[in-house]
Amino acid sequence: MASASLPLAPTPRLRLSSDRWRWPRALLILPLPLLLVVQAREQHVAGPLLDRFGTGWVHLLAAAAAGLMCHVLVGRLTRRQVPGPAAALLVAAPVLAIFWAVPVDRWDLSTVIGLVLVTVALGGYLRFVRDANTLGGFVAGITLALAAACDLATLGYAAALAAAVPFVAGAWARQVSATTAILAVLAFPSIALYLGWLYVQWRFGATVLDGGAVAPAPDALDLARGAAAAGSGLLHAPLYLAVAAGVALRARAALPAYLLPPVMVALLVAVGVAQPPLVVNLLYTAVAVTAVRPRLPRRVWAALTAVAVAQAALVVAWPP
Repeated sequence: MASASLPLAPTPRLRLSSDRWRWPRALLILPLPLLLVVQAREQHVAGPLLDRFGTGWVHLLAAAAAGLMCHVLVGRLTRRQVPGPAAALLVAAPVLAIFWAVPVDRWDLSTVIGLVLVTVALGGYLRFVRDANTLGGFVAGITLALAAACDLATLGYAAALAAAVPFVAGAWARQVSATTAILAVLAFPSIALYLGWLYVQWRFGATVLDGGAVAPAPDALDLARGAAAAGSGLLHAPLYLAVAAGVALRARAALPAYLLPPVMVALLVAVGVAQPPLVVNLLYTAVAVTAVRPRLPRRVWAALTAVAVAQAALVVAWPP
């Protein structure tokens, strides 16, 4: 006689609270770091040390930064089933071209290194918010803090990543409480570093590490200048525009997150924080490559490679 099987209770499904306030929260997060950046403008933690290097060391460190950025971005593409030669050409062509067309000077070295560290943090950020990879969150938070040590303006890009969480998060992170926890993990290292730097300045005076005088505050918010800087960068980044079209067609919900970098560039320049054209172009290229979807058809990644080569030719013929 077969024993009757006991009925199994249905597995309860996780109810995800609808995040209706993602746009207001994104708009509120973005201005907050601008207040910190304006107050500490030109007062980088590592900048006074990097500014002491001679021309040879500057070129060597710039080459190392370019190599690290290419290595990180090519690795992301190969993990998404893009063939190795195509991935290398898609990344190396625009990155090396902009470094060749716009040489890095001593004063921009800390800004470039900060942007490369933001690029490294972007990979850990996506693994954390999409796949619940705890190590990715650790890497993102620590690397963003190191980027802020090189250039406090990267706090603005960290804020853009925080504002993008509701648009790119995986199912586990769509609850409001999870979003708050993610923001804390991403922001705490950078905030701790910034507060520690303020304490050092207060304790030892404004001339600590021979940092120089703080740049004067701008007379007013110059949105026109900011929009011009962001728009000029877009004209020199057709790869970013091409990937934006793909995001709009295939992942429309993530489009607001993809469009945040030009907004942050415009805001930083509008409040008087200069963003070198080299850094803006590298930022757009890194975001575009990171947003490439996995398992693309051959014709798509071949077209993207052609656009990347065209961008390289554009920045060489018409430097930003």
